[in-house]
Amino acid sequence: MSRIAVFGGTFDPPHRGHLAIAGAIVRQRMADEVWLMVSPENPFKQGRRITPEWMRVEMAERAVGSLPEEVRSRVRVSDFEARLPKPTYTVTTLRALRKAYPDDEFVLVIGEDNLRSFAGWRGPEEILHDYGVIVYPREEGVSARPGSGKKDGPDPSAPEEGEDTLSKTPSGCVILKGVSMVDVSSTALREAFADGRVPDTALIPAAVSGYIISHALYRRGIHSALS
Repeated sequence: MSRIAVFGGTFDPPHRGHLAIAGAIVRQRMADEVWLMVSPENPFKQGRRITPEWMRVEMAERAVGSLPEEVRSRVRVSDFEARLPKPTYTVTTLRALRKAYPDDEFVLVIGEDNLRSFAGWRGPEEILHDYGVIVYPREEGVSARPGSGKKDGPDPSAPEEGEDTLSKTPSGCVILKGVSMVDVSSTALREAFADGRVPDTALIPAAVSGYIISHALYRRGIHSALS
């Protein structure tokens, strides 16, 4: 039996922050594998077009390919959720994974920001009891939310001054510690590419940048995810 960490998101585009989280989970042996679960294609999200799912899968695969071998062999990209009936919710995805892979164990990966609204998700008690949750802390000022909980509840509100979200984690949550968070967001990367700038490879793998440039993704005035 393998323990698989399900790390969902739009990955539009995937970046070093996503890879740092996946790598930390593998290195700390919190799971045998990490699956980057590319969320289903949604024509619009928060007022913008989403890059087609197949392209986001290809970008994620290129991102994973940049990982060191000892980590890369334990991180995979999955479009499993996209093949489920719509609408999809995290709890239904986890149920479907358990049914499809009965010999494996699944645990959900979410960010601290998503934890703040977790009680408003569909089936939070079931997720905590039957699967468990790995929570990674968010660096202040980083706006990307690579977790897949967006469809499960409202945007998490900002914590009150002095509030320590991670000290109030419910039973069933494990905190991912010792991960070097990268100060990067998918939003900022899209804006950079839209302006014709190529972000540093410390923020996004060169293979992903090359894919974005070759397909003219995010460029203003061109049929792309940002147009």
